[in-house]
Amino acid sequence: MQTGKYILGLTIATILASIVFASVFVYYPASIQVSPTAPPVIFSEGDNSNQRDLYGQIITTTIDETGTSVLINLHPTYQRTYYLDVLRIKNQDSQVYYVKINVLSTITGGNLVSAKLYLYDGTYKVGEVDLLTTQLQPNSWVPLNGNGELRVDIEFQYETSGGSSTTPPNGSGTIQLELIYSTLNTETPP
Repeated sequence: MQTGKYILGLTIATILASIVFASVFVYYPASIQVSPTAPPVIFSEGDNSNQRDLYGQIITTTIDETGTSVLINLHPTYQRTYYLDVLRIKNQDSQVYYVKINVLSTITGGNLVSAKLYLYDGTYKVGEVDLLTTQLQPNSWVPLNGNGELRVDIEFQYETSGGSSTTPPNGSGTIQLELIYSTLNTETPP
């Protein structure tokens, strides 16, 4: 008799548990219409793009056909080397956008002690990015006015210890970064 009550109780508990913990999924229809647009912000060559660099090299600035990807090749030497106007960030739209740079990977080791990217609106420096620090920079969004552009300058500093007048400094490689722009300056990019 006790066993029967026990089995009946266990059966009822199992049924109740399956009802309480039942997985129910409800699906509502939704649509997302996607209508791509031309990029409002693009890269364009600066005044010193594809010009002479040190030791017969060329400051190469290669921009893809969409204006949304760029490869810059520079050849700095010991001490401080400043590259003026090697790239522009151009707004093709009449509305303002806000810009940041995300440094994804950098160069480590060697004689390189400093690498900076500067953003200028005309003659005013409006942003500074430490190319040796992997993070989103600068702290505040940089406004890119409607139909405006930002000038990009890049500076490297190499120490001289262990070097010579016939060898380049140690510390070469590729710094990977992303240009991020937004219609708002109040959010942090994901």
